[in-house]
Amino acid sequence: MRKLHYIFLILIACACNNNDTLIEHANQISNKIENRFAPDSREAIYHVNFSAQNNQALEVKGETSLPEAKLALMTALEELKVHLVDSLVVLPEYKMGDKVWGLINLSVVNLRAHPKHSAELVSQAIMGTPVKILKQNKSWYQVQTPDNYIAWVDSAALHLQTWSEMNTWRHSERVIFMPHFDIAKDANGEEIVTDIVAGSILQVKKKDQIYYYLQLPDSREIKINKKRCRPFDQWRSAPILNVSELTNTAKEFMGRPYLWGGTSSKGVDCSGFVKSVYFMNGIILARDASLQFLYGDTISPDQGYQKLKEGDLVFFGKKATDETSMKVTHVGMYIKDGEYIHASGRVKTNSF
Repeated sequence: MRKLHYIFLILIACACNNNDTLIEHANQISNKIENRFAPDSREAIYHVNFSAQNNQALEVKGETSLPEAKLALMTALEELKVHLVDSLVVLPEYKMGDKVWGLINLSVVNLRAHPKHSAELVSQAIMGTPVKILKQNKSWYQVQTPDNYIAWVDSAALHLQTWSEMNTWRHSERVIFMPHFDIAKDANGEEIVTDIVAGSILQVKKKDQIYYYLQLPDSREIKINKKRCRPFDQWRSAPILNVSELTNTAKEFMGRPYLWGGTSSKGVDCSGFVKSVYFMNGIILARDASLQFLYGDTISPDQGYQKLKEGDLVFFGKKATDETSMKVTHVGMYIKDGEYIHASGRVKTNSF
């Protein structure tokens, strides 16, 4: 009896070792997929783990916002020659139903790192911004903005929509509000409906020679002078003919307070500032300085600041060492003559 028991224990140990080896190989494959499709958790969700059953089956668990990453993973795992159990959820969650899109419904809303008001403010979104809904946690929704940034927002800030409703909105006549701040009244010009900030995207219900009559995402209506808005299609497609337009927009923010996570005319952080400047000129930049740094052509300080042109982004940070990689910590926008404008304490200009 003891001998049989001893053999049984050896078999269990071997099975555990085989399972561990299988999971280790699966994790190696998964890490390669993550590095390829979701290198930054701020812009993509890829949470994958595995469990093995007697080296005969491998269960793939977790969630991802990238269908293409799941397809690549499951295809790559086939080389392990085991039965695959697919428990990997592709967001949005099934319980969300067909309302997996939304429009920001307030002038400026705070986007949080976690689903609670006390969580870190990581970004903001402006009225009329379309977002993709990924998950729900009580009265909070995890959303992805047009610049791919992922964060949590309170349900009061969102008007949920189906794909059909969102598609109708996308093909409707819209305008973008250009001044930094205003108070909007109802169609009769009597009651205050909301405040409104630069970059708000609003649907046109009707218009006359002087006014746009606009509908907010939740169907509230306001009246705005046409001179304060720009047709959305014109804003989106018009080229920047003179880079001094960027400088002029940037200087309109002068003295505006620094706000960690801020991306609106009410307050900005360093990357939120340059993002807002470019957005008001029809260009969407990545959200954070370290993400913005990944795009465009690089000019090294060793090449001389004279190579910089008006409108270029200038990045600050820590150089790489033997122990640590390079880290971008700050961004501003170059003006000319060795000067740049940035948000540090407040929006201001400095010289190299």
